[in-house]
Amino acid sequence: MPLWKRKKEEKAKKEEKIEEEKERNDEKKTSEQPTSIQEALSEEPEIEIDEGLEALGIDLGTMNTVVAKPAEEEFLVKQFPSVVAVKKGTNQVLAIGEEARRMLGRTPEDIIAVRPMRHGVIESLEYAKFVVQYAIEVGSDNSPEQIERVAVGVPGDASEVERGAIKEATSDVGIDEDNVIVINEALAAAIGAGLPIAEPDGTMVIDIGAGSTDIAVISLGGITDQETMRVGGDNIDQNVVDLVEEEFGVRIGIHEAERAKVEVGKVFTETEDIEDKEIEVVGKDIETNKPKEITIDSELVAKAAEPVVQEIIRAIERILDRLPPELVPGVYENTMLVGGTSLMRGLRARIEEETDVPAELVDDPLTVVAKGAAIVAAEPKTLEPEVRLKALK
Repeated sequence: MPLWKRKKEEKAKKEEKIEEEKERNDEKKTSEQPTSIQEALSEEPEIEIDEGLEALGIDLGTMNTVVAKPAEEEFLVKQFPSVVAVKKGTNQVLAIGEEARRMLGRTPEDIIAVRPMRHGVIESLEYAKFVVQYAIEVGSDNSPEQIERVAVGVPGDASEVERGAIKEATSDVGIDEDNVIVINEALAAAIGAGLPIAEPDGTMVIDIGAGSTDIAVISLGGITDQETMRVGGDNIDQNVVDLVEEEFGVRIGIHEAERAKVEVGKVFTETEDIEDKEIEVVGKDIETNKPKEITIDSELVAKAAEPVVQEIIRAIERILDRLPPELVPGVYENTMLVGGTSLMRGLRARIEEETDVPAELVDDPLTVVAKGAAIVAAEPKTLEPEVRLKALK
């Protein structure tokens, strides 16, 4: 039975059960009315918690999708590549995740392997729904009927149409749309990292992902200023492909470029001594059309990363130009780097050199957005103004 149909039937049964329970409680209350005003005031309201229903946080990324589920004092975190493989001309899903990722650029004519996310937002709603459904199934240990509320992180400049697409993709796989929360990725990252976002002094989050980069200043639990760029690790990968073709006359695949970035990549910096590494990759010689093995070193990847790094630094400087003096001390003390691309060697040091702002790389840069989203999904009131201000008292 399809997930949405099963959820609908379960919801109807749950509502019927609630109605029956309400009728029994009404009968009980009628027979147990308080005999005085004092007795009535002293009674505490009963709060019923359905512990069988749970929440999920989803970071629906361009490269990878991360799912976090609150579990006592920890999180159950799972992730998979945001790739779907389907039979051409149909909606028949052949693979999702790592198996589908290996098919990118390698499929026969009757199979399509695509990334439904581009620059951090949904480009193909049809395929994104498959990723969302898979995320809910994976995050719930194949018990999607237990999930009541989902929070999904999006870039700061996501339009209402893009946010609506996220809600539609999530609600279409069985989650009530009223229980789908779309949250700014930078704010989710700050919550997941445990930053003092409720304080009035200010906090800055630099979230560098595969398809987008968000830089946000947070105060009193809300975003006071933000810069969002649709650039990230994917752009570095493409720049590696272009540089290899220019310098070696060899065309390599995007998978090889990404592998070089991850294994030997670095960012130019003057204050940090970074070891140069090399990696062997195989591509296609442009002149002979034959396979050719070449060596990519850290310097080449740093050259490929430089335009992206410069754009990120310019965005941080624009934020600092607009930053009120009252928020400067907090930002100086609480600036965090998150996102997979933030792991590039030398990037943290380079940002400090150029901006004079000390930056710290969080312990879990790949999963912190999903964790923050999971916290919000479990307790949506976290985002309400009165709750944020109450945290100051």
